[in-house]
Amino acid sequence: MSLPARVPEPERVPDNVRQLRPERRRLAEWPLFLVSVLLIASLAIAADDHFRRGAVLFSFTVVLAFFLRMLLSERDAGLLAVRSRSVDLITLGLLALAVSTLSLVVPPPS
Repeated sequence: MSLPARVPEPERVPDNVRQLRPERRRLAEWPLFLVSVLLIASLAIAADDHFRRGAVLFSFTVVLAFFLRMLLSERDAGLLAVRSRSVDLITLGLLALAVSTLSLVVPPPS
């Protein structure tokens, strides 16, 4: 006489483990993607002998990253959030100020 085949029960995941699993959302990293695309575009423009335009676009991109980091929550900022919000904002703010100043101080080509 053979025993009936045992059907395995579906795995029950505890609630605290569900909270640790990352949620898969479409376009979850859109802030980082947007900033990366603009940075690559600014470097391409600068490499194409339009240094001032590329530098201004680069500084605009850093300012955009600053505001995205400031306005979005930790979860929505995704990989744009590297450290604590205050450290990220100070770093991006100083970088934006320095790059903006340097991009406007560079004399136009003669």
